[in-house]
Formats: sequence, C-alpha cells, structure tokens
Amino acid sequence: MRLLRGRLSPEDKLPLDEQIAQRLWNWPEFQKAQVIYLYASLKQEVDTWGILEQLWIKKIPVALPRVEGKLLQFFFVDNRGALETGTYGILEPAKTCLPAQIPDAMVIIPGLVFSVSGDRIGYGGGYYDRFLEQEPEHPCVALAYPFQIKNSIATEKTDRRIQWIVTSDRIIECPQGA
Repeated sequence: MRLLRGRLSPEDKLPLDEQIAQRLWNWPEFQKAQVIYLYASLKQEVDTWGILEQLWIKKIPVALPRVEGKLLQFFFVDNRGALETGTYGILEPAKTCLPAQIPDAMVIIPGLVFSVSGDRIGYGGGYYDRFLEQEPEHPCVALAYPFQIKNSIATEKTDRRIQWIVTSDRIIECPQGA
C-alpha cells in the first residue's frame, strides 16, 4: 500500500486530495463537530494541510498529536508556527501548546489500509489504538484514497475500528466501526 500511494503522481494526487477535503467539508457529521483532532500529513498521505488551514481560518479548534513515550497526546494548534519536528520526523505541537482533552472531539486518523467494516492497519506503532483504548468515546474518521479500501483485512485484537472513511468518491459508514 505504501508503494501504491508513493506511485501517485502530484498531478493525480492533488485532485484526489481536493475531492476528499471537499467531501469532508460538505459532510454533516464533520460540520457538527465542535473540535477536530487531526494530524499533520506526510507527503504520501491524503493531504491534511488544506483542511488545517481552513480550520484555522474558520477558528474551529483543532488539536494535533504529539508522541510522548508510547502514548499519543493531543494539543491545540492554531497556526503552522506552533509545530516542530518530533518523533519519526513528523510535525507535532510544540511544548508550549495547550493540551486538548475533549471527550467527544472528532478524531481523523491516518492509516495504510481500511476495510468497509472499519478495520484499520496503521503504521505499526499502535499509538492511535492505545489512544482510543484510553478515550473510546471519540467519533473516528479516516481519510483515504479509494484503492486503500478493501472488503476485509486481517487485524489484531488490539486494533481499534473507525466509524467512517472519507474517500474522493464516497463516505463509508462502517457498520462495525468503533
């Protein structure tokens, strides 16, 4: 899946990213969210930077994750300058950012591959699984390219499911999610 994502040319990736972002913004569940937990996307992932910029412009509270030991903690971020390079070279909230502990914040989760029933394979660290084990009440959403969606995938018992997947062509409500 990493290879497939990596093979997307910028000319093919940009319209898919824009379609995913537009579908997300038009989705009533997203529009109802008071606080969004998001992530700073890497080059090969669905782009979240445009979404972040719009959240900041609209003054919608957004929190990003920071790795602290084996745990993932979210912190409010209101501009790109509040980010610094952290664990694994990923941009994370600076130490000066305020912690976000909003029990029903919508969490947008990265991943490599997803099933239509809400299973997710991430990057192997288990950070989001541990976070959701501690805070299971969050509605969970994944942003994905259509080729990342499979009918079923093999998971482990510690893997947490998601409730929705937003792609460029549809929103999948996962019947067994969460």
